[in-house]
Amino acid sequence: MSLRSFKRFDTTTSQRLQALAGGPVSRTVLAIIAHSADSTVLVPCLFALWWWQEFSRQSIAIPLAAGFALTVVLTAALKFGFRRRRPKGDWGAFYRKTDPHSFPSGHASRTIAIALIVLAEGRPLIGGALLLWTVLVGLSRIALGVHYLYDVLAGYLLGLGIGAGMWLLISLDILF
Repeated sequence: MSLRSFKRFDTTTSQRLQALAGGPVSRTVLAIIAHSADSTVLVPCLFALWWWQEFSRQSIAIPLAAGFALTVVLTAALKFGFRRRRPKGDWGAFYRKTDPHSFPSGHASRTIAIALIVLAEGRPLIGGALLLWTVLVGLSRIALGVHYLYDVLAGYLLGLGIGAGMWLLISLDILF
């Protein structure tokens, strides 16, 4: 597969997914799903979880916050290294202003890392639900036109690596 056909497949598939988000109801539902993985949502949720677990050093919030922070740092570094422009579109003006680069998807990397950390902590039902959430977040980001397919797939790969590393640290009782 040549680079040209690789890019064409990425663009064509992304445009087809964007066509699914045509109506106002579907765009609203997709926007809610997409925003559910925003840092402004996840950071308070992590803090609330830590509070709920009485600020325990054994709280699942600690490895979740570490994995989240690592995805933010590595995703930002990669985005500024690759500098791939976001797809053209009218949704996501905030993202387009504050973070004009789309590769890799930070939403995809952090959601899959969070899901793997929850699975590593021995919570398969919640982890499974989070895996479904990560797929929905990734699809919504493409359908709303703020990412291409390969941005999301690369984000998943990055998050899988971080999540697997965190899983190893958790299973070996290192740090957490």
